[in-house]
Amino acid sequence: MPILVLMRRRLILGSALAVLTMGQARGDILPKSEQPGTFVVPLGQEGMHRELIPENIHIERCYYDQEVVAPGTTFGFDINGSGFDEAFYKIISVDPDALDVTVKNLRLVTANQIHGQIEVGPEATTQYLHPMIVIRGLPVFRAPEPFGVVRPGEVLDMMLTSIDETGQWGHFRVITNLDARLYSKFRLEPTNPLLEVSNIKTQFPFYVDGVVMIGQGLKHGRYGMVAYMGKREIFRQDPLVDVVKPTVGKTGSIEKVEATEKAHRPGDTLELIIMGSAFLPNVVSTLGIRVIPKDMGLSTFTYLSPGRIQATLHIPADAPVGVYSVNVLNSGKVLQEQPNVFGIVPPNWLALVKLAAPLSPGKSGQLLIVGRDITPEFVKTLQLRTDSDGLKVSNLRFRDPTSVVADISVAADMAPGDYIIHVSTNDKPVKLPRGGIIQITP
Repeated sequence: MPILVLMRRRLILGSALAVLTMGQARGDILPKSEQPGTFVVPLGQEGMHRELIPENIHIERCYYDQEVVAPGTTFGFDINGSGFDEAFYKIISVDPDALDVTVKNLRLVTANQIHGQIEVGPEATTQYLHPMIVIRGLPVFRAPEPFGVVRPGEVLDMMLTSIDETGQWGHFRVITNLDARLYSKFRLEPTNPLLEVSNIKTQFPFYVDGVVMIGQGLKHGRYGMVAYMGKREIFRQDPLVDVVKPTVGKTGSIEKVEATEKAHRPGDTLELIIMGSAFLPNVVSTLGIRVIPKDMGLSTFTYLSPGRIQATLHIPADAPVGVYSVNVLNSGKVLQEQPNVFGIVPPNWLALVKLAAPLSPGKSGQLLIVGRDITPEFVKTLQLRTDSDGLKVSNLRFRDPTSVVADISVAADMAPGDYIIHVSTNDKPVKLPRGGIIQITP
């Protein structure tokens, strides 16, 4: 019987399991300063001339009003960071690094936000783009997240978006650019007829969704999907599916292991979710968990559904700060090696800043700093500042071991937009792994 899982997403047929090749991304569990083996250059910023960025200026991210566009489209985008001023704004340009794609109308919105427009011309080609910020003709920052351009009648990407818990079937999405006329010539074919494609639905112009299922008789091997426009092949995703033997019991397969909460303290109860396909209730009796680098003893397993098994264990009181990986065992044999599943964080660990409720110019509200094992004594060492005179933060105070609260007021003449709250302790900056940006709404 076929089974399907997301990546590694898999399909299983009786004694066979198909693995869908999709990568995984993760956010940092701990700040870089608390992780061993850190990189000097952030991932994706290789080759960037970061030394040209003025002192006290930090560029954090770019985001877009639209994620996928066609040639002939103009749309908005924003740059987030801190310390932005007129001097910085005037020395930068943005290079999309693509044919017939330009940036225009850059303007300084706040000390933490620069807004602009991206104009995609008629000659732009189908691709993902990571715009670069340029100073003195040299790139200093590459946008970590891309946007996509897709020409009419072409395909940008093809991916699996979800899989049924039983592994029998899953949904896929094709990112393309079609109208009714082009769609009449468009078709999808698997590289093997036993990989069945059905329930095709369109969201013109950019999305074609459907269902993929492994049919009876499909042998072990790798299989893909091909998009055609008439008789002409326009895109091939191969492999999309890798059929292998099941690893959990007679039918099941593990996709990945996730912690329900990634940041923990010694003495916590750690809850893990083993995700996969076609699990049977009786497999929990043979499973085990090994935490690396420090073993944390026996685990208790609970069967939740054909696609989820819960494992719980106690984190020892002497567990050191760090990032931990997890191996899933079956009768002592390693089935799955999952890196960077959870972290042990230090006391007074701060995760993020957020508003208690939406806030607009001329209004006041509360600001929350969320963390773990926060003490009143530590809160006395904290300082908060902003890059804008119209944003005032005051009366910082301890609320409970997981949060700090402060009052925040917004001047009536402040522009709506993105603002960074800088947190420091004893005048040393604190890097918040889950973000320090708040948004002032109109």
